[in-house]
Amino acid sequence: MVTELKTGSIIPPKAPNLPIGPVDYTQQFFDQYSNVLRLYFNQIDNGMASLLSPSGGGLLQFPNGAFSQYGFTTLTNAIPNSSSTANIVVGSTANFASAGTILIGKELISYTGKTATTFTGITRSEYGSSGASHSAGVYVSEAQAVPSATTALAVPFNTTDNSNQVALDPADNTKIVFSVAGYYNIQFSAQLLNPKSSIDNVTFWFRKNTADIAQTAGVTTVPTGPSANLGAALTAWNIVVPLNAGDKIQLMMSSISGDTVIGTYPPGTAPVHPASPSVILTATFVSALTT
Repeated sequence: MVTELKTGSIIPPKAPNLPIGPVDYTQQFFDQYSNVLRLYFNQIDNGMASLLSPSGGGLLQFPNGAFSQYGFTTLTNAIPNSSSTANIVVGSTANFASAGTILIGKELISYTGKTATTFTGITRSEYGSSGASHSAGVYVSEAQAVPSATTALAVPFNTTDNSNQVALDPADNTKIVFSVAGYYNIQFSAQLLNPKSSIDNVTFWFRKNTADIAQTAGVTTVPTGPSANLGAALTAWNIVVPLNAGDKIQLMMSSISGDTVIGTYPPGTAPVHPASPSVILTATFVSALTT
């Protein structure tokens, strides 16, 4: 049976249970048999008509996935200048890594642990940023940094925005796993933040399984910022790549200085605008692999 549902989906056809014929021919049995087949083929025709209509493509589903990395909260208790290494108390540490880096104002601060509302193991003024005192109520957002100027970062993702046969690896949130073979259009955008007083170049590229994908790298120059903010640049591009079932894709990053981070930029108030996630990646099925 093929029927278009009100939700815009189609039920796949199912072969009818044909009646078993009698030993001797009868007109009644023949008419019943033909009628069963007629109904079945009519339903197939109706389904094909829906698919071939101008909006028929909207009834199809393809493998796809959308993933992002973001985290922001607010400071509960004011903190003094960069000489303090006391725990940092916030509204919530949800969507922050168990250990990593946070951004408050123009200061990058690393931490080695967290509770539901506290960052612990604090090191101030990281990645060339300047320490400062921070008032209660200001935004605290997450940041991802390269380990060093000579080491690449496999970019992590903490949120699955959409997933159909494309998913985060449950054992490693830097890897996107593809369950269906095909050509995929993979796109990303990253919010780069530069804490230093000199420009920096940042390189992104894609890795499939354990090997870098040739000719996928790109370089972005990140400027210095105005006095009250970090230097910022939003970079993005896409590739179309053949993948087999089970293949894994990673987004890789390096920085000449080792200090530029990808970070969530907190919401704005004048004018009001939403937060900018540190990174977004989408994967869309394009076609089956050629044989």
